[in-house]
This record gives sequence, C-alpha cells and structure tokens, in this order.
Amino acid sequence: NLSGREPGEVCFALDQKYGILCRSGLHCAPLAHRTMGTLKSGACRISAGFYNTKEEIDQVVRAVYEIACSED
Repeated sequence: NLSGREPGEVCFALDQKYGILCRSGLHCAPLAHRTMGTLKSGACRISAGFYNTKEEIDQVVRAVYEIACSED
C-alpha cells in the first residue's frame, strides 16, 4: 500500500491513467490482512505472470512511483 492513499484509489489510478489492471480489497484473505494490519483498508495487489515482459514490469514500477509522488 502507498502511505496516505486508499488501495481502491491506487488501483483506479493505475487503471485509468496507465491501463494497468490490479485488484484492491481483502483478496479472500481477511486473516492475512488482520496479521498485516490492513484489515480495515485492504490492499492493492499487483500480480506479475510468467508471460509479463521486463518492459511491462518497468511500466508498473514507474506508474506506482508516479502515483506515490503525485499530490492529488
């Protein structure tokens, strides 16, 4: 999660601004979220697969960095 950002807000920005799909919420694992301290807010989950390229991973990293640094 990004400090000061709701997971749903981060996922929405990734989708709308960058075309990157992810999922926010408890991911069918509320006990894991209780352990991590994210039970109230959930988390933003981004999953890479076998067929993702290095360029796609770099794009996700840049997008998350830009969202983390943005003021809005």
